[in-house]
Amino acid sequence: MYEPQRLHPLAVLEFTLRKIYSLGQALLPLLIIAIAQQGIRKWLILAIPILLILFIAYGILYWLGYVFYISGQELRVEYGVLVRKKRYIPFERIQTVQISAGVLQRLFSLVKVQVETAGGGSKAEFVLAALSRDKAEELQQILQAGVKHVEGTEDKTECIEYKLSTRSLLLLASTSNGIGVVLSAMFVIISQLDDFFSKLDVWAKVGTYVEHLATARISLIILAVCFLILLAWILSLLGTIIQFGGFQLRREGDNINISRGLFEKQQVSIPLKRIQAVKVVEGLLRQPLGMVSVQIVSISNSGTKGEGNVLFPLWPRAELGAFLEKVAPEFTIPLELHSLPARSRRRYLLINIIPALIIAILCTIYLPWGYVAFLLPLLGAGLGNRQYSDAGYQVVDDVLLLRSRILGRVTMIIPRRRIQSLHVSQNPFQARSNLSNLRVAVASSNMATTVQLKGMDIHKSGAIMNWFTDKH
Repeated sequence: MYEPQRLHPLAVLEFTLRKIYSLGQALLPLLIIAIAQQGIRKWLILAIPILLILFIAYGILYWLGYVFYISGQELRVEYGVLVRKKRYIPFERIQTVQISAGVLQRLFSLVKVQVETAGGGSKAEFVLAALSRDKAEELQQILQAGVKHVEGTEDKTECIEYKLSTRSLLLLASTSNGIGVVLSAMFVIISQLDDFFSKLDVWAKVGTYVEHLATARISLIILAVCFLILLAWILSLLGTIIQFGGFQLRREGDNINISRGLFEKQQVSIPLKRIQAVKVVEGLLRQPLGMVSVQIVSISNSGTKGEGNVLFPLWPRAELGAFLEKVAPEFTIPLELHSLPARSRRRYLLINIIPALIIAILCTIYLPWGYVAFLLPLLGAGLGNRQYSDAGYQVVDDVLLLRSRILGRVTMIIPRRRIQSLHVSQNPFQARSNLSNLRVAVASSNMATTVQLKGMDIHKSGAIMNWFTDKH
């Protein structure tokens, strides 16, 4: 592994497709104009085979010149066709090493390795597109061990392993909060149909159907809404199963290895020292069942899409303390929190009731059945009261806990040494009631993740500020 090595020849295909894709994105407007011109279109059809041959030749040359190796305590990669480039990455800068396998790679028993570094931006520092699993795992172990591997020492810490059972996977999928995302994606897809199938007049038909639906009986409207929600729930169910199928967590020494994926197998390694905070999420459907999702905030790009930040997707809340004690001991503290003062309840109620009341009035004016929308202020009042009662804070030794709710309840566990900044603010309305807002920022990838708790007593937030600034 220390000598310069090339990737598997399948990487030629990956290099070629990536180059075509990036060039196609840059020249897409010109291609659309060229395709619309009949004379240019003929030449373009003749040029495509020649361009394809050139791209393949470039991919082969790029593959021949692409080598990686380890020298001392650095991971080095050399690449380039016309211009030769070299990149040296010290072990101490490496944050995570992620291993994944797409459908094509799994056919050849290969994997893709992504190495992420501190300050590497929103993308991995570099990607090894096609590597055998044995070499990939060996490289991952070397990068994790760092100096220990170079010196020949081994970590004999006991390995801890957790797997997501089939029953838990089904429960996770059926209680997922991804319905809203699926609905948004459905509307985006529908909005693009007119661009590809202009004769269908999709939006015109949807608008006509909505107009008929608005004047129809309330039972028909409820039936249409239920059907749409059911379809979104089924798609969300399938997406969650595909994403988290085969989920497995292993703690080996000071590293946490997570693998998941039904079709595309992904494996990510996260050093414990890179974890900045633990987030305990209780969704609306999972909280009554006593189940939580355990997530992390880390200096890594693996969680930029909301996937690599999941420590364990579904876990009993009653057993959370024992789980964190084994997996991430630094974050093991009681989840007993102090409540907000009673005078802050009004803010949580008004912030939810007023928008709901405006919507209800507009629905009553413009829709024949709009009076039904006056249920929204009642729901807003219930949500606001729940947000107030669930909000809280606690300081235990050198760890800060903050809990809040938008729809689901979220508890953040943040060690003091992981806090980048802590800010206390107060608007004129809060000043009259001696209330304040507490905002905490922790490092996350190429930007900071902020957590905010509104409606705290000004003296309590000041005490937390003194706790943070106390060097002793």
